[in-house]
Amino acid sequence: MSATPELSPRLPQLDALRGLAALYVIVYHVMAMPEPDLAVPGAIAPAVGMGGSGVALFFVMSAFSLCLTWPRHAATGLPLRSFYLSRLARIAPLMLALLTLMVVKDQCRALPLRGWEEVLWNYSLLFGLSAPWQHGIVMGSWTIGVEMLFYVLFPLIAIAARGLWRQLALLAASFVLASWAMHGLPAPIAHLGAHAGLLRQLPVFVLGCVLFELWLRLREAPAQHRPALGAGLSLAGLGGLGALFYGLLPPIPVIGDGWYLASLFYGLLLLGLLLASNRWLVNRLTCFFGTISYSLYLVHPFLVSRLYGAFARFYAEWPPGVAYFACLALSLALTVPASWLTYRWIEKPGIRLGHRLFARLRERRRQARALPAQAAAGPAG
Repeated sequence: MSATPELSPRLPQLDALRGLAALYVIVYHVMAMPEPDLAVPGAIAPAVGMGGSGVALFFVMSAFSLCLTWPRHAATGLPLRSFYLSRLARIAPLMLALLTLMVVKDQCRALPLRGWEEVLWNYSLLFGLSAPWQHGIVMGSWTIGVEMLFYVLFPLIAIAARGLWRQLALLAASFVLASWAMHGLPAPIAHLGAHAGLLRQLPVFVLGCVLFELWLRLREAPAQHRPALGAGLSLAGLGGLGALFYGLLPPIPVIGDGWYLASLFYGLLLLGLLLASNRWLVNRLTCFFGTISYSLYLVHPFLVSRLYGAFARFYAEWPPGVAYFACLALSLALTVPASWLTYRWIEKPGIRLGHRLFARLRERRRQARALPAQAAAGPAG
């Protein structure tokens, strides 16, 4: 990466967009998880129906954030250990806690639902490599399977693909690879080209890396030009998303579903907000949602799936538009406090544990290096 270590502090725009992405996924799942889908007002149905694309925004920002923080890992002298330990400490605690809850619940049935192979693949967090178990036991965790595989690749990208032109070349190559993977992979590895596969999602992650390199350059623009540039990029991103969601733009021919195009428009919005923040989108509330966004994403399916009875009563008593928003409000009223609790008691302790483990690792390394120097110096006197 072309960044320097001082770029590592959190950017509120990233937090805010993470929060909005998590909320957008919830908006979609409240509609799509029940069977049949809940009826929503026609005017917003296309936008609600595209809420799953919030995952693409998560992937773009994930890669951007990894580029932002890589110099911090590099500065430790143990970049790979620092990077992988930090990622594991960030992802594993909540994921494994919810996985354990799901496994215990499923195995306590009269006929257990899970075989040992599926359970072990999920506990490895590398289930994205397994065709039968690619989607994960925890609802929505297919994204974690993809993320973990991208983490394996990221240090190579950070070291070998530095600079904008190399990143653009990598982006083009990843598109070609994804296109081939969706149709040309041998059967045993064809799942890697499916929607939940690493090769299918790799261009979205690489796009996040390209956007980081672009941001490094655009932030050097004259201060008087940055607000207009940022506003223009934000409007282009929002306008493009609206046009895509409402069928005013054709999907790109190679893909057919607009997933990559949505990723690009989300990326334009991200760049725009980084250059000229907007307090309607970036504020204390959206940043709070961003702080707990990982919990929001993983916790909400547990709660929404247990509210179907309440949803049915709302739709029996109220018009569909009112009923949908009542379902959404109830889901958020339960999900937000529950997510704050899991963030407070599971995520944060896991992050602190990762910091302590790495500090201990560095200290052992320092002591190991000091011993030969002490031996070479010999006894004093």
